Amino acid sequence: MNLNCYYRSHVGDIGGSIAYFSTTGKTDNLLYSPDSVGGSRTGSPNSNGFILEADYLPWEKTKISLQYTIYNKFNGARSNYDGFGRNASDNNTLYALVWLMF
Repeated sequence: MNLNCYYRSHVGDIGGSIAYFSTTGKTDNLLYSPDSVGGSRTGSPNSNGFILEADYLPWEKTKISLQYTIYNKFNGARSNYDGFGRNASDNNTLYALVWLMF
């Protein structure tokens, strides 16, 4: 699910989006075994969270974005998801982007 909003101003278009994501799957202890960082203590691929994005479009064919991904659940758990003490929030990421089209 994704919601976008933009405002056209004299300095360019300003806006952003908020999205919810959810990944689910069957539990499989062989495929999703405990392993540091990418493993799953529960054997589950289930993950969910939100993506927040702020955009600035100063000129035509140019976009500057900042995106933040927030994990509520990763590989089946909120805390100690990999069996090595990592929490879902340890995977939160900040992404910066400059987009030019010509």
